[in-house]
Amino acid sequence: MTSHSLTRKGFLRMGGALGGALAAAGSLGAAPAFARGPVAAAVGTGGPLLAGDEFPIGVFWPPPPLQTTVERWQEMKDAGFTYVHTNNYLYADHYIQRHALGIADEVGLKVLVDDGDLRWLTHQFRISDDGGTFTLTRAEAEAKLREIIGRYSPTRYWRLRDGRLLVDGGTGNGSIGWATAGTGWTDYTFSFSSTPLPTGAGGYAQSGWAFRIQDEANAYVWLISNIGTAGKLTKAIFVNGAPSVSEVILPFAIEPGVAYDVETSVVGSTITTSVNGQVVDTTTDTTFTSGSVGFREAGSESATFDDVIVTAADGSTLLTEDFSGDLSAWRQPGADSGFESFVGLHVYDEPSVGQLPDLATVLDLIREIDPDCLPYVNHLPGFDYQAAVDHLDPELLSFDRYPILAQGEDGGYFRNWANVREAALPEGIPTWAYVQSVGYTNHAIPTLADLYWQVNISLAYGCKGIQYFTYWTPDPARGENFTGGILTVEGERTPLYDHTTEVNTSYLAHIGQELLPLTSTAVQAASIDPVPDGLTPFEPDDDLLAIEGDAVALGRFSGPGADRYALVANLSRHEPADVTLRANDEVIEKVAAFEPASQRWRNKGQRSMHRLEAGRAVLVRFTPR
Repeated sequence: MTSHSLTRKGFLRMGGALGGALAAAGSLGAAPAFARGPVAAAVGTGGPLLAGDEFPIGVFWPPPPLQTTVERWQEMKDAGFTYVHTNNYLYADHYIQRHALGIADEVGLKVLVDDGDLRWLTHQFRISDDGGTFTLTRAEAEAKLREIIGRYSPTRYWRLRDGRLLVDGGTGNGSIGWATAGTGWTDYTFSFSSTPLPTGAGGYAQSGWAFRIQDEANAYVWLISNIGTAGKLTKAIFVNGAPSVSEVILPFAIEPGVAYDVETSVVGSTITTSVNGQVVDTTTDTTFTSGSVGFREAGSESATFDDVIVTAADGSTLLTEDFSGDLSAWRQPGADSGFESFVGLHVYDEPSVGQLPDLATVLDLIREIDPDCLPYVNHLPGFDYQAAVDHLDPELLSFDRYPILAQGEDGGYFRNWANVREAALPEGIPTWAYVQSVGYTNHAIPTLADLYWQVNISLAYGCKGIQYFTYWTPDPARGENFTGGILTVEGERTPLYDHTTEVNTSYLAHIGQELLPLTSTAVQAASIDPVPDGLTPFEPDDDLLAIEGDAVALGRFSGPGADRYALVANLSRHEPADVTLRANDEVIEKVAAFEPASQRWRNKGQRSMHRLEAGRAVLVRFTPR
């Protein structure tokens, strides 16, 4: 199909992307899901792949659609992969994508979705309000992206931000989340602090809380806002989703961005509400006599909440929550929608520099729609990585370069990695890399040592995520001459399956977890002349006085604390290396080496000797005096 087979109007019509206008927000809110207040605009978190302490290990080219089964995806999980790119023709149909996401939910894999409509948007259209052939306006692109994200994403209205709960929107009818405990609570005092934030529709601010909650359709919902007046308390009693509403004008203003201390006490049929220590309302009502507590926003409304305390009538504490941990104690609204495995969109693979401005708009729109949806872009070997950083302001900088040649190694591999590191490190952007796990034209099928070598060289440069290309061997009918991937074209395991499983589960998952919080400070080479381009020669410093033995690459790191680290990687993927590190005992009190198998640090002497098999590495920690 050529680009002329689908017109701009046809593309936008697919799936109803240009559906009805947004409803105007009323006193209880009315706007569609995924509308978000300006608090989230153009700010991406990177989502679960970047937020946790699990080292991301991804796989490209998973099983094809007819092999997208629980058994096949469990096979990937067992090999130590943590997430999957849904290419290999899964992108052809979003129903297949949703099928894959359901399987990923079941086996515990995360997914970066390669969506077919997103491919059309990024490959066939420009984004500009100036008009033109095959050009979308920003609003049209946003509508299509909302549709795409809405196919897959759980509606994440609740997020943790800077030690507080951010409730960032809800359905048009409002969305309540509540404490999982408390079904039988009767009389209690519910206190918390809340900061209402300006909405994206009219700029009003509103903050809502709920108590004696039966379910999302049956509860007391009180709200403070400045809708139509400087400040008011709106009281809504929801019965089967229908509210009975009354209002109280407050003797003070409710201002966006200002924190208010709120307390609601329920004793029998009496409901007393205070704001900043001042009683503003007493209501008598018998609709509900028991139930839990929670918070509620609607449409594009947003507010933060903190310092929750629920106290029983006898003075005992029923619940405290400062939102410094997770949200496991709460039933979040929208939790039953979408797929928990969905963590982002595979936006583009290997763009040109000229495509970066349009991609920047796409990435910004995705961040505005859902800040926890990772907008993933991967770059070519030898690309202008600084341009990628400047244009895209990416959550991560990913690239591919496959160094295992039929004869020898790609001599530009180290320089390529150095260029990626130099572009990303000043901005604190994590770097991800692909490792070669398939043979193709002029490239050999990697051995176990080759996998270790690619992983360890990448880690030495500060890599924070490893991806494998490919898992399933692409069909030779494509004309690309791929052979010997982790699984064959027919789905049989090759030796690379066991090799990959070993690298991922016994080594990378553990050492990667140690390296995730560290910051790269240098990438050096020792005992080799000439030093490969992209590495700098080792020179004695405060930590290390000398490195003796065979050729190694050293990734140097600083930790969150005072400790410093060196990943010492064998530069050979064919021969073992013997290396001795001599620490500066005037500065360094302790030297320890990490053992991935036991996940423990073992103390070494100031002069430590290490035997590194082909492609292997050791992580050494230096503790200052």
